[in-house]
Amino acid sequence: MFRKIRNKILLLNMLMASSVVIVVFAVIFISTYTRVQNENQMKLMFDSPVYRSSTISIGHSLPEIYDAQDLFMFVDRDQLTSVVLGSAPRRISPDAGMSFSIIVDSETNVLEIDSIVDFPPEIFTHVAASAMGDMSGMEIVNVEGRMWQFAVSPVTIINGTTFDPEFETTLVTSALPNDYSYIRFVDITDSHRMLQSLALTLTAATVIVLAVFFFISRYFAGQAVKPMEEAWEKQRRFIADASHELKTPLSVINANCGVLYANKDEPLDGQIKWVDSISRATGRMTGLVGSLLSLASMEDTRLPLQRSPFDLSGEIMAAIGEMEAVALEKGLNINKMIEPDMAIESDREQIRNILSSLLDNAVKYTPDGGEVTVSLRREKRNIVCAVRNSGAGIPAEELPFVFDRFYRGDPARSSGNGGYGLGLAIAKAIADQLGVKLSVECKEGEYTEFKLVFSC
Repeated sequence: MFRKIRNKILLLNMLMASSVVIVVFAVIFISTYTRVQNENQMKLMFDSPVYRSSTISIGHSLPEIYDAQDLFMFVDRDQLTSVVLGSAPRRISPDAGMSFSIIVDSETNVLEIDSIVDFPPEIFTHVAASAMGDMSGMEIVNVEGRMWQFAVSPVTIINGTTFDPEFETTLVTSALPNDYSYIRFVDITDSHRMLQSLALTLTAATVIVLAVFFFISRYFAGQAVKPMEEAWEKQRRFIADASHELKTPLSVINANCGVLYANKDEPLDGQIKWVDSISRATGRMTGLVGSLLSLASMEDTRLPLQRSPFDLSGEIMAAIGEMEAVALEKGLNINKMIEPDMAIESDREQIRNILSSLLDNAVKYTPDGGEVTVSLRREKRNIVCAVRNSGAGIPAEELPFVFDRFYRGDPARSSGNGGYGLGLAIAKAIADQLGVKLSVECKEGEYTEFKLVFSC
């Protein structure tokens, strides 16, 4: 069950992490791809003849057309579109990187090549035909193992121009009437490889990040489920232990009732021992149920506490006084090292319950002739109360379970000491409610010590 819960948590974490990682890396790749494409497009659109008085454009409005037969027209110097001068100097700019341009006529005949790359003439003819065959624009052709992106735009070839100072414009004096196309090629091999490398890098990074996150998430998912698993195990053990504790008195009651029914014709005086046995078993069950109710009430965080100042030294002496008679019966010596007038503010009745449980546990598990030491002292800003008893102590592997319900340090769960194994669990629950630190220390074969630390 808990494995399924862990796997669900792990799956949810992986879905969220995968979504975040994929979105982030996708944004990185798309933004880089867009930037590179824009740069390539800018290189394609860069028309150096405009900026260097080699290409000019036809104006949006002309002040006058002198002679349509001679194609006289005014050209606005500030417009930047595709009109190519027949006598223009080189139109390829070094800023555009590896690039070349071709002018072709309507029959795809190459009229002019402007290139910084030395290709055979048939290569230029081939790429021009390929470009004109696909007029969708911004396409790619492969030449000599490299990738070239191209753009096609119509042009008008001008044979001659003059500058008219009256209108401050350039006057086109002659233009060829045929349709021509200007094809510009830019080498995008390096940028394409860079994008491929980026894609592979981001893919590998995604796999690595998700793999690392998987193991980290798996660990923390296990840690998240662990408290639930421990709580479930404690509940299962509690039910088993409670059933074991109730089983014996119920068996006694059932057996004695059977005896009474079998001998119902005998006088009551002869049956009184069976009735007494039922009464003792009933009393034990009543005590067990009362302890369970006390434990449940202590674990209820809504339980109101009656806090008030009181003398802790006096309460400890009173609790010791209640246990002295039992200690004398076992021949135990109770050593008292109590500093006087140690006042705290807490729930007096609940503190008394904790002290009674600790003293009862110490007296119960101290062998005959042993000793119990109760101390109360101030340590820095805290008040520390310690209850130590001599004896075999508690095995180190069992220390974490000392405050568990029904723990008595006996795997057989025997009731030889007359307890239910709930006293320390109740004391721990009360201490947690009051904000008091309750801990245990042990040295096998020498002593066991329970310590209460009150913060002042």
